[in-house]
Amino acid sequence: MPIEKLTDRRLLALKPAPAGTDRYEIQDGIVPGLLIRVTEAGKKSFALLARFPGKSNPTRRLIGEYGAISLEDARVTARAWIEMVGKGVDPKVQLAETKSKEIERQGHTLGKAVETYIETVAVGPDPDKPILRQGLEVARCLRLEFVNDRIDPRPGKKKREGLGKRPISGITKSDIMQIIDDAIARGSKTMAHNLLAYGRAFFNWAVDSEKYGIEASPCDRIKPKKAIGKKNKRKRILNDEELAAFWEATEIMGYPYGTAYRLLLLSCLRLNEVAEAPRTELRLDKKMWSIPKERMKMENDHHVPLSDLAFDIVANLPEFDKGPYLFSTTDGAKPLNGFSKAKARLDREMLAALKRRAVKEGRDPEAVTLPPFVNHDLRRTARTWLSGLKVSKVVAELILAHVQKDLDAVYDQWAFIEERKEALQLWANKVRAIVEPPPENVIPIRKRR
Repeated sequence: MPIEKLTDRRLLALKPAPAGTDRYEIQDGIVPGLLIRVTEAGKKSFALLARFPGKSNPTRRLIGEYGAISLEDARVTARAWIEMVGKGVDPKVQLAETKSKEIERQGHTLGKAVETYIETVAVGPDPDKPILRQGLEVARCLRLEFVNDRIDPRPGKKKREGLGKRPISGITKSDIMQIIDDAIARGSKTMAHNLLAYGRAFFNWAVDSEKYGIEASPCDRIKPKKAIGKKNKRKRILNDEELAAFWEATEIMGYPYGTAYRLLLLSCLRLNEVAEAPRTELRLDKKMWSIPKERMKMENDHHVPLSDLAFDIVANLPEFDKGPYLFSTTDGAKPLNGFSKAKARLDREMLAALKRRAVKEGRDPEAVTLPPFVNHDLRRTARTWLSGLKVSKVVAELILAHVQKDLDAVYDQWAFIEERKEALQLWANKVRAIVEPPPENVIPIRKRR
């Protein structure tokens, strides 16, 4: 077998094998054992001649067809195979294992991993009873921001391709930063902080599971304060005019969302604690709403004395045959959800109410705006007013189901229940005074000195 220092020019010039000879071979003078084989049809292929593991004699192993693989690549492959053979490793077996791992890697897409995380960690089998308190929000954000394509509504902005079809092991720090930067660009710094936290928890889970082929999270070296900025505490509270507009808007919205929003304001609870309430928690004869610890963030039973206004709301809620939930669009079978759309409608109705009031008072309705607020700001508004009504800090915090440090050791779920009842009635009276002010010609009787 002739040996030559092969070049592309020489390979291109090789003639087909003579008829009846099947093929001929030339060995490369650069890499020992590397051959170029030429058939009668003129097909040129690289092969390696070596004594492979398990073989008693040297055999030929196809590397690839010239044209599909370059001469330089064939030499690189041949050298790698020779090194494997020297270690007693069969390149064929090694290649099969590598291909299998790559197929497995390609199959472990981010989208599939996210769905597994949602099913086993965040939400679980029953969306009505998510494993994590914020499980549904985590699922929504991971799907919307990480997995799916993101359409930016701002003028001139292009669609950002989602990462759902990408192998999870191929997700980089720059991919995560793109998601965070997009949220910041939309003016959603709080959401950017949340997205980083949700992404960090997800990737930490993926690393710990040891089945996705990743040993480090792409979120590991992203510092929230540096990447996003300081997370500002929300301070938004609704003023009296906005509370009046809120009450008018919820009247227009009606049951279930408008009614749920009213109870949310009066009870000082969290949104899910109101939206997912079953009728079994109500003790109308005692004017008491008792929520078990399983539904509370601080994992303590919580009791809400119902003010007159709150009692009127719950006492007039419809009763369903298909399930126990107070607020439902499925005849009680499932609790209320879809508050994103409901909040958007609430904002529209409140702004319309504020504009109507401006017209009534002779002001320009086009100059009226409604500063953005989130559902949780209703809870902050109530807490602020409790202080304004001279309710003690301990009682106000117990109303919000916050366990005070000085009460940790001796926490009593019925502590200050009468004081809480009085405080919530004061708050309901204040709400009524704001949303139903007395006529201007009615003068309140002063207390006799």
